[in-house]
Amino acid sequence: MCGIAGYTGPKEADSVLTVALERLKYRGYDSAGLAVLAEGDVGIRRAPGKLKNLSDLLAAKPLRGHTGIGHTRWATHGAPTECNAHPHTSNDGKVAVVHNGIIENHEHLRRELTAKGCIFRSETDTETIPHLIASLYTGDPLAAIRAAVGRLEGSYSLAVVFADKPGHIYAARQASPLLVGKGKREMLLASDLPALLPHAHQVCYLGEGEIADLTPEGIELWSFDGTPVTAAFAPIEITAEAVSKGDFDSFMAKEIAEQPTVLARLVDSRLRAGRLVEPDLGLDLKAVNHIVFLGCGTSWHAALLGKRFLEALARVHVEVDISSEYRYRNPIASGDTLVVAISQSGETADTLAGLRLARAKFIPVVGLVNVVTSTIARESSGMMPLLAGPEIGVASTKAYTAQVMAMYLFALQVAKAKGLLSLAQEESAIAAALLIPELAARTLALCEAEVAEAADLFASAHATVFLGRGGEHATALEGALKLKEIAYVHAVGYPAGEFKHGPIALVTNQLPVVCICPKDAMYEKMLSNLQEVRARAGRIIVVGEQGDRALQDLSDHLFPVATSADHMLQPLLSILPLQRYAYHVARRRDCDVDQPRNLAKSVTVE
Repeated sequence: MCGIAGYTGPKEADSVLTVALERLKYRGYDSAGLAVLAEGDVGIRRAPGKLKNLSDLLAAKPLRGHTGIGHTRWATHGAPTECNAHPHTSNDGKVAVVHNGIIENHEHLRRELTAKGCIFRSETDTETIPHLIASLYTGDPLAAIRAAVGRLEGSYSLAVVFADKPGHIYAARQASPLLVGKGKREMLLASDLPALLPHAHQVCYLGEGEIADLTPEGIELWSFDGTPVTAAFAPIEITAEAVSKGDFDSFMAKEIAEQPTVLARLVDSRLRAGRLVEPDLGLDLKAVNHIVFLGCGTSWHAALLGKRFLEALARVHVEVDISSEYRYRNPIASGDTLVVAISQSGETADTLAGLRLARAKFIPVVGLVNVVTSTIARESSGMMPLLAGPEIGVASTKAYTAQVMAMYLFALQVAKAKGLLSLAQEESAIAAALLIPELAARTLALCEAEVAEAADLFASAHATVFLGRGGEHATALEGALKLKEIAYVHAVGYPAGEFKHGPIALVTNQLPVVCICPKDAMYEKMLSNLQEVRARAGRIIVVGEQGDRALQDLSDHLFPVATSADHMLQPLLSILPLQRYAYHVARRRDCDVDQPRNLAKSVTVE
């Protein structure tokens, strides 16, 4: 969600912070701002809209100083206006705060502070924080912040500067992520690792309930109760190049193209001498008979395929739960249950809450994450890394296919632990998985011309329906989500067998219907669905095998895909042209594919 950046050191803070905010904008934002300390004062610049608006404001009214904090805001309380943008200040302008999260008791605090004479200028929950800190401040910033966080209810990461404490940035974390970077006589603060580059070479992840004091010389760290904490720094292993677009016009285009490499890296990481080796999860997989997948959005779609893999290969009962639903009921726990929390960022608030609920019930939790230093990774009993590399585009692509492949390999490992996977079956499954990266690269090349042509034709369509059976139902859901996310087209995915039970009423000669038709056990059933749409003059796009004459005869456009030797892996290939289709439609509709409106990459608040 919101992005926090901070800098203290020898450089001009505004230049470092604007670059950091650029690297955080993928989190989703609708306004931005800076606070810079200079000569006993706090200079503030804020602007709604794109970061360019803030940059233009800074060019016209520069901020000079070597210590500052910055913010990209994703609106929750209050519209995306200049007065609601962060940083927010106390009435005397001597305390400035940026905040990621939600203060749940802000209305109570607002009434209390107003009664004490504080004047509120925004509609945000955040503005209560600088007023509260200022009301408690008697010259010791740490004491004031410690007293203030004792009054705050909700989730938050904070960065605070005081006009009379030059060179200092104070930070506090409760639930929302916050990182500290160490450079050469300079310290940085950020919500995510890319914002620390290229100045920082080491990183420290603030723990739950910790307060930090950053100066150019280093960091001091305490728990909320005042107990000193040793800051643990580790080398930063990603480079600035890894979070750049390279030769691509967008991060989404780059990340779609990276999928063959990502899948090859993931499969290779799970093999030793040609045999399966899963990460050590600290579990007896043989004793696991019930698995609950938790995920949101794209991760939930991937989990639907994980369910099919585990039930087919390991004969384990699997539930797929939307994280925000799981956390608000009282799920049944038994001794043979395992929860798998799926999240690209590892910071998804609802999935993290579900993880904590499971652990409170003494259910072991495995995190399936891309960011191995994330909160979900740290709080899980074991971890399966996706190894997809930084994913900057808001609409997930390479993380989705990595999640699907990781769950296929996990299902094989569970089957092997239970004695349900013979050596011949293991060798066949490994051979099929090893072929997927090459087939993915071939599919991306095969489908491009047809996908671009269909996007030309259907870019103005107001709605699209996606149909799939079996494992391709998840593909239909994910294809529809991609089109909604980045092209703002109303799109829905259905299991094709349900189409006659109501949704077929939507079909007109203006409606594109995308049918995913691999040559599997459901192929003939899907041909029947195509006939039903054709009989009602619907416009048909088919995802299927290149050269399939039956599909060509029934469709307006055929998106050709390579065919996997293992039908369970076919959804990894079927989704690729649908990712490219969403991308092309969005481009023709003049949409920002990397930063779609109203969306955030990592949903870190409820």
